[in-house]
Amino acid sequence: MPDPFRPVCFGAGRAICYSCAMGGYAEVWKGFLSERRLEFGGHMDPGWQDGHALSASLMIPVDTACLRPRLDPLREALRPLPFVSLHPDHFIHITLLLLGFLVPEPSDTGEISPERLSDVEVRAQRTLADFPAFEVELANLNAFPGAAFVEAHDGGRIGDLRGALSSSCGLKKPSGPPHMTLAYFHAPEGTRAPDELISAIECYRKWPIGKIRVSEVELTLLDLRRDYPEPECLARMPLKGAGQPVSQSAAQQKSRDSLHRASDEPLSLP
Repeated sequence: MPDPFRPVCFGAGRAICYSCAMGGYAEVWKGFLSERRLEFGGHMDPGWQDGHALSASLMIPVDTACLRPRLDPLREALRPLPFVSLHPDHFIHITLLLLGFLVPEPSDTGEISPERLSDVEVRAQRTLADFPAFEVELANLNAFPGAAFVEAHDGGRIGDLRGALSSSCGLKKPSGPPHMTLAYFHAPEGTRAPDELISAIECYRKWPIGKIRVSEVELTLLDLRRDYPEPECLARMPLKGAGQPVSQSAAQQKSRDSLHRASDEPLSLP
């Protein structure tokens, strides 16, 4: 699901994985301070959507219930800024791989068919069954031009997982540090980041939030026509020793059904 997290080489429209071309978290923050530039982040950006209605991804779900006492101060610090669009709890996640815009017959490298999505599910299940569960330490507020995010410190395990899934599924591994997006910035591209935003983030640059255990990965679809829809889970795939995979139905048929529903509704762009 687009985290926006904008992948530099994700096909049609403007690129959307700021972290892909950058190094670690310190470098991301240093670059943001240097450029002081905002842009319209997130899946509602019509330039990124390029007319598509659905986007598929592999993601790590995050249960925010136990994290909320440490997350809420960050949200409250960002809330007064008019260009900030805060994520509701059900939209919080860590994106592993953006798979593409779901279409019946792909004509672009940024698109994926239901058949290919089903193949990704099968390959991902095999890979995850051999990848041990692990913990991630969530801490520190940071920012890309289009989003505020929380850093994910795990000794490189998410990177390893991305690499394993990319290799087995025949996908390009994204570079740059993993992250949990907390809010999108909805500002015209090139808008200067105000001092109030910089100050709000700097207050929480060193702010432990809590640990999560990564024991499963979800294959999801995101409806790009809605602000913060509940991601549609096609399959839940456990890591090694964490249980059996749960397909919400065959991914291929489920994605076809979603495509059919999307074709019956007009695409509404902001």
